[in-house]
Amino acid sequence: MVVALGAALFPQATPGLLEGGHEFYTNAGAFAAREVLETFAGGNVVIGVASAPYKCVPAPSETAMLVHDLLKERGLLDRSTVTLLLPLPRPVPPAPDASAAILAAFAERGIAFRPDSPVASLDPERKVVVVGDGEEIPYDLFLGVPVHAAPAVLQDAGMCVDGYVPVDPLTMETQFPGVYAVGDVAATGTPKAGVFSEGQAIVAAQRIIATLRGEEPSAEYDGRGTCYVEFGHDEVARIDIRFAAGEPPTGSLVGPSPEVTQDKAEFGRSRVKRWFGRDWTGV
Repeated sequence: MVVALGAALFPQATPGLLEGGHEFYTNAGAFAAREVLETFAGGNVVIGVASAPYKCVPAPSETAMLVHDLLKERGLLDRSTVTLLLPLPRPVPPAPDASAAILAAFAERGIAFRPDSPVASLDPERKVVVVGDGEEIPYDLFLGVPVHAAPAVLQDAGMCVDGYVPVDPLTMETQFPGVYAVGDVAATGTPKAGVFSEGQAIVAAQRIIATLRGEEPSAEYDGRGTCYVEFGHDEVARIDIRFAAGEPPTGSLVGPSPEVTQDKAEFGRSRVKRWFGRDWTGV
């Protein structure tokens, strides 16, 4: 059996988020945030993450840059600020070059970055975000990344430790014989992103096939993945990362450039075709 239920989102775990802010990590939340941004007249925009790990580590940084560019396009920067609150020490901790490029883009745009600052709660009446150390940050628009954890069905089944399913990081096997876990639900030490789920699923499938054939499974997960970061202005960077079991993670940066933008588009088309069997022409 392969457990691949993904990570569930728990916005209710952050007091005030549902009442005073907008999460943008669900389909409904993303569309709702778009509608809010379409009518936003300017002010203090705070983008915050409640806890780690969370899906797509660069996404909040991308959001900060794209929101800034939207405000600039609409002539609202003279009465607006953009602040990013992360529970991490850097935008992309495993890739120092990528973090440096993102921080340089923040500095160029005047985006305030607050590392090691998880969002603890929102006070909708006073319009302030409370971070982990108790500091309060005023906001007019809050865009939040909710708490992530394995779905309740797995936690109730006793499969989880600290919110996720423990696995052997090389084989993706759980403590239960014949049961694998892959993707965001698995505690592998890799980021929670589809490209890592894909690699883990291939290993699980190969090991199951070998077992059914009466062979000794030999496939192991190498922790490799590629992540794309939107810098705005039709420029994208690519981060190539490896999370090898028992070793520090390593990452390298390519771009940002228009060429990598085309690379990302092709990556998306190939995955949509491979995973869902259909063509994707973009939006």
